[in-house]
Amino acid sequence: MKPIMQCVREFIMTFPELKDGCLMLDYLGDKPVEYSVEPVPSERIYKKYTDGHVLKQQLFLFASRELYSADINQLIENSAFYEKFENWILHTALDNLSSFLDGRNAFAMEILTGNYLFDADYNSARYQIQLRLIYEEQEEL
Repeated sequence: MKPIMQCVREFIMTFPELKDGCLMLDYLGDKPVEYSVEPVPSERIYKKYTDGHVLKQQLFLFASRELYSADINQLIENSAFYEKFENWILHTALDNLSSFLDGRNAFAMEILTGNYLFDADYNSARYQIQLRLIYEEQEEL
């Protein structure tokens, strides 16, 4: 079974607005435009049922390094990118996600924080959004 973050990355790669289709795992460079998915430390068990059935979760960030300046049009473009990403998650995630999860079943993809500017310098900025994937997998013995 593929690692869950590999599955998440493969799913996010299908977002049509990614420029150049470059999406790293756990790495975001310092030159715009780049993208990354990064796991967030969390409890892996989301919910445990009395019959032993378990739902798991994976918290992660989707981050990007974008052009950044005092140009209001650039800032609006950065914000619009994340609005499109949020809408894409809300409207397509559950319909398409399970096909990427390598034998796991997706129950939800939640947006935990809207996009925000995390860090900026003179010509680039890191923006990010936090998400949670809730899924079920067959336990391997």
